[in-house]
This record gives sequence, C-alpha cells and structure tokens, in this order.
Amino acid sequence: MSVIISTDDLELTCPTCNGTDYIVVNDKKEPCSSCDGKGVILTALGQTLLHFIKKHS
Repeated sequence: MSVIISTDDLELTCPTCNGTDYIVVNDKKEPCSSCDGKGVILTALGQTLLHFIKKHS
C-alpha cells in the first residue's frame, strides 16, 4: 500500500506575509517572523511528519 501526500497537505502560504518572505516595518523590508522568512508555514500534518522524520533519523 502506498500513500501519496501533496505538498499542499504539508504547508500553506504564510498568512502574515502572503508568501513574500518579508513584512514591511517603517518602510523597511524585514524577514517575516511568522514563517522565518520562508513564505510558508507547516500544517498539522506537516508538523507531524517533520517530527517523525527528526525522531527517526
């Protein structure tokens, strides 16, 4: 049996920066603190999978 997981199931566009990786503060671009400048945040399934991989590697 195989399981297919789409990347859409693992991560979502960051709602704080809308996927731009930065926010504007005082007319200056700064890395988004919500997504650490990645533009995406992990879903619950993504966090679970990441935890599993870290635990078993």
